[in-house]
Amino acid sequence: MSTEVYGPHIVQYPPDYSLCAGCTTCEIVCSLSHDGVVGPQYNRIFLMRHEPSMIHEVLSCQHCVNPPCLDACQDGAMSLSKSGVVVVNELVCTGCMRCVKACAFSPPRINMVRSRSKETRGARKCDLCSGRADGPACIQWCPVKCLGMSDGPRPEYEAIHAAFMGAESAGAGAVETGETRDPDILGELIVAGEEASK
Repeated sequence: MSTEVYGPHIVQYPPDYSLCAGCTTCEIVCSLSHDGVVGPQYNRIFLMRHEPSMIHEVLSCQHCVNPPCLDACQDGAMSLSKSGVVVVNELVCTGCMRCVKACAFSPPRINMVRSRSKETRGARKCDLCSGRADGPACIQWCPVKCLGMSDGPRPEYEAIHAAFMGAESAGAGAVETGETRDPDILGELIVAGEEASK
């Protein structure tokens, strides 16, 4: 069992609650809200597709309490906020990639914009949409509501699973055990989860 300690971060709910559709909405709204453009090198959150299982993963910075990326940065571009969020000052970052190499995760949760322009070159990573009134854009705009905050309210997984199994035993739609399920049932589970978390 890992003994690492993390600050507030984006979490992906288990597929029993909501199955990631692999739609890349999280990546798109992330780069749009930060840089006003869409492109893989601007992502601060990453979608890792798994086929043929279709159980996709959403990866983002875990905001380590003792961040190795912060220790590796020699330009003073990285800092740890009072709320425990590891932040990159993109105006100071030189794009040396020391933080990427130091990241404790594989693949690294830090993106690097490669550009000849010093204004755009440098590291990009999740900052939980710091300063955004509605919080992280990926959570707000995920169409299947499979993302949340690590320190936020969690869905009642057992209740959701029981509702799913009950619908399945009743022969509702084309629900199957495992990796595929009827979209209408999935929508009902999301609503049930929201009601359970109130």
